Amino acid sequence: MRLKKLLKKINQLKDEKKGLTDSQLQFQTIKLREMIERKEKEENIVVEAFSSIREANSRVLGLFPTDEQVLGGLAIYYGKIAEIKTGEGKSLVATFPLYLKALYLGTVFLVTTNDYLARRDYDRVGKVYQWMGLSIADGTNPQEDEVEGHEFDFKKKKATYASEIIYISNTTLGFDYLINLLAENQETKFMSSLHFALLDEVDQILLDSAQQPLIISGGDKVQSNYYQVSSDFVQLLQKNQHFKMSEEQDSVWFTEEGIEKAKWYFSLPSLLDDAYFLLYQHLVLALKARYLLKKNRDYIIERGKVKLLDRRDGRILEGNKMQSGLHQSIEAKEGVAITPETNTISSITYQNLFRRFEQLSGMSGTAKVAEDEFINTYNLKVVSIKTHKKNIRKDYHSKTYISFESKLEATLEKVYELYEKKRPILLITGSVDISELFSMYLLSLGIPHNVLNAKSSVKEALIIEEAGRLGAVTIATAMAGRGTDIKLSKAAQEAGGLAVIVTERMMNKRFEIQAKGRAGRQGEPGNTYSFESLEDDVIRLYMQNDIQKYYDKHRQKSSQIKNIRIKKSFSLAQKISEERAYSQRINALKFDNVSILQKSKFDEARSEVLALNSTSQAISLIWNNAQPTIDHFLNKGKITPESLYRFILDYLDYNYQLSDRDFDALENPRAFLKTIFEESIERQKHRVNDETLFLQFLKSGMIKAIDFCWSSQIEVLNQLQAVVNSRSAAQKRPIIEFNKEAQKSYDNQRNEISKLMLKNTLLGRMQIKKGKVLLTLP
Repeated sequence: MRLKKLLKKINQLKDEKKGLTDSQLQFQTIKLREMIERKEKEENIVVEAFSSIREANSRVLGLFPTDEQVLGGLAIYYGKIAEIKTGEGKSLVATFPLYLKALYLGTVFLVTTNDYLARRDYDRVGKVYQWMGLSIADGTNPQEDEVEGHEFDFKKKKATYASEIIYISNTTLGFDYLINLLAENQETKFMSSLHFALLDEVDQILLDSAQQPLIISGGDKVQSNYYQVSSDFVQLLQKNQHFKMSEEQDSVWFTEEGIEKAKWYFSLPSLLDDAYFLLYQHLVLALKARYLLKKNRDYIIERGKVKLLDRRDGRILEGNKMQSGLHQSIEAKEGVAITPETNTISSITYQNLFRRFEQLSGMSGTAKVAEDEFINTYNLKVVSIKTHKKNIRKDYHSKTYISFESKLEATLEKVYELYEKKRPILLITGSVDISELFSMYLLSLGIPHNVLNAKSSVKEALIIEEAGRLGAVTIATAMAGRGTDIKLSKAAQEAGGLAVIVTERMMNKRFEIQAKGRAGRQGEPGNTYSFESLEDDVIRLYMQNDIQKYYDKHRQKSSQIKNIRIKKSFSLAQKISEERAYSQRINALKFDNVSILQKSKFDEARSEVLALNSTSQAISLIWNNAQPTIDHFLNKGKITPESLYRFILDYLDYNYQLSDRDFDALENPRAFLKTIFEESIERQKHRVNDETLFLQFLKSGMIKAIDFCWSSQIEVLNQLQAVVNSRSAAQKRPIIEFNKEAQKSYDNQRNEISKLMLKNTLLGRMQIKKGKVLLTLP
């Protein structure tokens, strides 16, 4: 009700704004800044700002926002998610909240699911903000920069993040955030404060991609030679005899008989001894790669490389690799070159990233069905915005079959029937494999078509552009987040509009709503059809035991299923799938909280180092941080001249010569060690012979110590998460076990930082190239 009252007031100013000259309208930005400065009533500012940017949209873009678009903008401004159906003009809706939030907060973000959409929206509406006197930036990586080995442009990033409105993809924002945290000096920091973000396709970013980690990798690890032999071994195993899988087929483990077979195969006395633990880890990875991860569903092979797929929209996740050796295990399974494992320098999940923002809001065509999760996890309510024109699309009830073959035949009959009527058809499949299978059958029927999946994504915009023509047939893996609307030709509308055919019951109801939403946009005609079978993944994974008897008895029949109980099982299976995904996200959030807390402590330590502005401060900080290492040495037993000498060589000065004073030092070893510390620091300073460069050297040594230890901690946390889940079998709560072990590891890493700060700064060496300090670690 409040939003409608505001809309009414905004509409009352319509004629007044229309009567302003261009310069008078542009002056409204200055006027609004003054109103904000005077802390005038927010409601008055909102009405003034929204009515002004509405008129600006009309003049600059030739598009006068509808009442529904204004309502969407109001909902977003007040921190809610606006459910706005496909084709209702979300790009225009975003201009309202972004304009006013930028005036209030300084820098705000429009975050989309990929760089293409961010560029498109920047080009489409960016000129409106500029016309109204605000700075705007395209925060995406230019296409020519998206090549391996391109040098990161800090100056360009600084200019981007200095803008008031930034259009960017979630992936680019995430990597920029991580890179900014790894800055070795204030000059290479570029990120602005994270005040407000408007997330387009918010459910995809905060729900479907929530647990996806963004990872910055460093140097290669020592390559294991266990991958291929492990992959060869698991091919010999029999399901249920040598290994078992969970009902949902998301976890797999060896049976006792499987362990015994491995012992025999590798001629080992025991596979579970510490001495063979690394081999056992590789066998588990090989088992997961072979039986949990499927080619053309989870990944594809392109030019001899394994490339991961986004399960929601079928796109290739360029640059993404599975961690902890799983990617290499897939490569061994597929017989392609095994790439080196790399160290993880820094990592963050999307749900972790966007919880860093002070304010969040979003837009989506399918958010309402997930409102409970948005409220519980992010405190975001969902407001449904009605369509500007009445939706006249007709959604037909799903047709249910027993076998995949029966469903396939029925689907092809419907495609042929619609094709004969020259209807444009969009056929939605669940995987690359199935999309190619349908393509093969359509070719045999003589039906020309386009296929939009991971292998053809470079032609995406062109394929979608042609999908609305008379008689066009398009097969696509998924349409969520595609961004480009299917525009129907006049002849196609007269033929009945777009026909969407969904070829299986999806794991999530939102996916189906997204797919069906491609038809009937903006009041256009259209129909949707759904086909499903008892062999669909959602049934096979979540309802198999319940319907197995029915399936076994009727599997030879090709007619539709009429049994109400069996038909209801599809909705129940989908609900179980959604609840399971929700549970996994909540569980991941709990583990994430530990990571967030520990990362914040490492970031504080980094910030303390970066803030140092004198060598004396830096030396004092190194000595203070060295105390745990010195305490450990002094407290572990009787100190001898030999042990003292060894400690000095290891941490303070590897050129140190033993002398008579070392025996006297046993009276007060701490004071003696401080003397050696100061002498060693002084020698390092003399070698550099430049106060500014020496400060850079000391800071670089401390930063590298902190970063190395956080990199190690990430690896530990990832492994811990996998390990503690198995402890539930012993009636222990995984998250509590994780907290305990994570704290132990954190304490160990803090002690390691103490050691490395000493080593890096006292035993390291410095080189100067192009005015930059390069540290050679000991």
